Amino acid sequence: MGEKKEEIEVKVEGGQEEQAEVKEEKQEEKTITVEECLQEKEKLEKQVEELKQKLQKTEEVARKLSAVYQTVQQEFEDYKVRMRKEKEEAKDEGALRLAKGFMEIVDNFEKAIESAKTTTDINALMKGIQMIHYQLYRFLQEQGIEKIDTTAGFNPLEHEAVEKVVSEEHQPNQIIKVVQTGYKFKGKTIRPAKVIVAVPPEKEEEAT
Repeated sequence: MGEKKEEIEVKVEGGQEEQAEVKEEKQEEKTITVEECLQEKEKLEKQVEELKQKLQKTEEVARKLSAVYQTVQQEFEDYKVRMRKEKEEAKDEGALRLAKGFMEIVDNFEKAIESAKTTTDINALMKGIQMIHYQLYRFLQEQGIEKIDTTAGFNPLEHEAVEKVVSEEHQPNQIIKVVQTGYKFKGKTIRPAKVIVAVPPEKEEEAT
């Protein structure tokens, strides 16, 4: 009986030692968990700080971009004002060039008028008028304006038929007479030539 009692006591003592070890292990686990939490906290704080720095840099970049945008916008507004002013100045310069060109022609007209008051030489007067007409036509050519050709037949894009004349002597759609000269500016019709056009008898009968 005495031996059994000793065995029981040993088992009891052994159980107490195991319980103590389990408690120590649990305490160690708790200690490790707290350390991990502290590490995680430090990690999060570091990430937050990095994000704050990135946000600050982003705000600085945004401010710089805003300043650049405002500068570009102001420069663009200044550019529009400058271009509008230059356009107006170019328009005025063009008008001045035209005016100067016409001044010479007007001068010659005035001279011809004064000469007509005293001269009896009609041929000389006509020659002077023809010279002025040539000068005026050359001036128009220099500005890109030219007469519309009327020798190649009727063209509805360049000619306006103000009258049709039945004729067997002329080809159909041939221009018999120019009532008013037409003009083109750099190849574009700005005023069609008013003309009288020949039509064959049968077409005239069908039209009536």
